[in-house]
Amino acid sequence: MPYGVGIDLGTSFTSAAVHGHGGTRMVPLSPGVVIPSVVYATPDGRLLTGAAAEHAARAGGDSSRLARGFKRRLGDPTPLVLGGAAYSPAALMAAQLREVLTHVTRVEGEPPDSVVLTCPAIWGPYRREHFAEVPRLANVPSSQLITEPEAAATHYSVERTLGDGEVVAVYDLGGGTFDTTILRMRAGEMEILGTPEGIEHLGGIDFDETMLAHVDDRLDGAVSALDRNDPAQAAALAETRARCVRAKETLSTEPDVELTVPLPSGPRRLLVTRLELNEMIRPSVRLTTDGLRRTISSAGLRPEDLSAILLAGGSSRIPLVQQFVHEEFGKPVRAALHPKFTVALGAAASAARSSQESTQRLSPVSPPGGFPRQTATGGTPLRRRKWLVPVAAAAVVALVAAVTTLILTAGNEPVQEASAGSGSTPTESTTTTSAAVAPSIAPPVGGSASTSTRTEPTQQTQSDLPTLWVYDNGPVPPFHSLIASTDNWAGVDFGEEGARQKPISATPDGQGGLRVTWAGGSPGQIYIQNVADARDLTSYVNSRGALVFDVVVHTAPADRTTVAVHCIYPCASEVVATKMFRGMPPGGKVTVKIPLTCFTAHGLNAAMVNTPFLVYTAGAFDATFSNIRWEANVSDATPCTDMG
Repeated sequence: MPYGVGIDLGTSFTSAAVHGHGGTRMVPLSPGVVIPSVVYATPDGRLLTGAAAEHAARAGGDSSRLARGFKRRLGDPTPLVLGGAAYSPAALMAAQLREVLTHVTRVEGEPPDSVVLTCPAIWGPYRREHFAEVPRLANVPSSQLITEPEAAATHYSVERTLGDGEVVAVYDLGGGTFDTTILRMRAGEMEILGTPEGIEHLGGIDFDETMLAHVDDRLDGAVSALDRNDPAQAAALAETRARCVRAKETLSTEPDVELTVPLPSGPRRLLVTRLELNEMIRPSVRLTTDGLRRTISSAGLRPEDLSAILLAGGSSRIPLVQQFVHEEFGKPVRAALHPKFTVALGAAASAARSSQESTQRLSPVSPPGGFPRQTATGGTPLRRRKWLVPVAAAAVVALVAAVTTLILTAGNEPVQEASAGSGSTPTESTTTTSAAVAPSIAPPVGGSASTSTRTEPTQQTQSDLPTLWVYDNGPVPPFHSLIASTDNWAGVDFGEEGARQKPISATPDGQGGLRVTWAGGSPGQIYIQNVADARDLTSYVNSRGALVFDVVVHTAPADRTTVAVHCIYPCASEVVATKMFRGMPPGGKVTVKIPLTCFTAHGLNAAMVNTPFLVYTAGAFDATFSNIRWEANVSDATPCTDMG
C-alpha cells in the first residue's frame, strides 16, 4: 500500500509519521514512539542511534563515543570526535535517518513512496545546504524539505479546518531551537507572512542544563566537582543529568518531584517544585514571547489579527509556556494532543499531498542498507493513532466514557471467580498517567513464543468477540514482555530467561506465570506491549469488556501501586490498585477483572492500544501474574471505586 513518511530529526528526539490509506499516524520508533537523537560510535566503526546508542554507552562506560545535540552543530566545519574518529554533524544525522527509514520500512512492510524532512524556519541557505547532505549521505534518492512551523500548521489544519484567509501563529519550542512563524491559509495552501524569527540555542536542552545547575547549586557544587575523566564519576554525572531531565518532564504534570542524585559519596535527595522550575526558565520563556511579538509585527499584523497560536515542540508542553503565551497575546492557544509529534505528522501529511499532486508517481524509496522490499504480514497495519502514545491521530477520536466494573476474586487451588455487584462510575481512584516506556528501536527478539492458537480479535459483533490473550505461558505474539525502571526506562525485552534490574526483576516461573519482584527504593514496571503497532480495541470497551489476569501476591506492595493500559506514550490511563493487592491472601491465586471503562473514562484511547497490561510501583512488591487477557461481556467485575 503506497504511503509517504515525514521525519523530524530533532535536536533532542527523532520521530516519524506515515500517511497512507488509513490516514496519518505516528510510527513508534520505540514503545515511547520517539527515540533520543543520540549517536554512539562503536570501536569497530559502526554508528548506533537512539536507544541502542544510549545502551551501548552505558554498557561500554565510554561517554566519549556518544554524541547528542549535534543538530546544533550542523554547518560547523569543526568535526565531532567520537572514540578518536572525526564525524561531521551531517554524517551523524544521516545515520539517524538511515535507521529511521529502515525501521519504518520494516514496520510498514515496504519502502515509502515519498519522504519529507523538516528543518527550523530560521535556518538560512548555508544551514539548509548542509542539511541537504543528510539524505545524500543516508542514500535516500529523493526527499523534500519543509520548515517545522509549516509542518505543524499542516497537521493542525488536518485536525481543524482553517478558513480561507485565516491567520495563525506557530510557536515551536523544541529540544534545541525556538521558531515562530505567521501563516495564512490561501486556497488550501499555507502562505508565510513576514519574517520567521527564532532563537538558535534555546530549547529543552537548555532547560535541562538549567535544572542540572540548580541541583548542583542545591548540593553546594557536588555535581560540578565530579571528575569527567574518572569512569565512575562520569557515570554518576551522566545519570544525574538523565534524572534532571526526567524531573523537568515530570514537573509538567506534577507540582513537585523528589530527585535522588547518585553521588559517589552516597545518594543525596532533594525536592524540586514546579514553582522553582518556573523561576529558572521564566527569562528564557519571556524571550520566546518577545520573539513571537516581533514576528507578528514583521507581518504587519497585531495579535488581535490572529485566529489562534499553535504550539509545537516538546518543550511547549511546559505549563509556564502555555500560560505565558495566553497571557501575553490573549488569543486561543492550540496544541495537538502531543506537540512533540506535530511536526512529524504534518510532514507526513505533506508527503502524501506531494505524492497526490505529482503527475508522475515517484519511485519507491529504497531503504538504506538494501533492506528487502516485502509484503506486510500478520494483517493490515493499524493506520489510526491517538494522542502519544501516540497519539497523534489525524482526526480527533472521541473517547468512550461508560460506567462498568472490575472483578476481584480470591481463591487457592483452582481459581474461584466471585460475583460482584453492578458497576459504578469511576472516580478519583482512576487517574491519567504519563509514565514513559521507551525501549529499543529494533523489534525485540527475546520474547518467548507461545504455543497458544488463540485468534486475534477483529471487528466483530459484541456477542462473538474472542478473548484477546496477552500473556499465556509467555507473551502471545505480537506482544512482548518487558521491564523498565530508573536503571533503564528504555525497557528490556525478555523471554524464558527473564530480566533483572536493580529496582525490578521478572522471571517465568515454569508454570505459566511471570514472577515479578520490586526491590523498593525506586520505581519500576512490568508491561506487555506490541512494540511495532497499536490496535483498535474499542469493541471490547463497548461490549462491557475487562482486563483480566490471575495473580498470586507473595509480598504485599509497600507503596502506591497501579495497573495501567497505554495507547502510545503518553496516552495512557491507570487504576490505583494498592488496596486491592494488599487485600489478597498471601500465596493464594486471585482473578482480577478491571472494567475497561475504568481506563477509557480517564484518558485511554481504545482505538490505539499498544500496551494492554502494565503494573507500576516504587515500593517493595512481589507477585506472580498469569493468564493475562482482555475479555468481552464481563458482568461480574469489581467497581472502579473499590480498586485503590
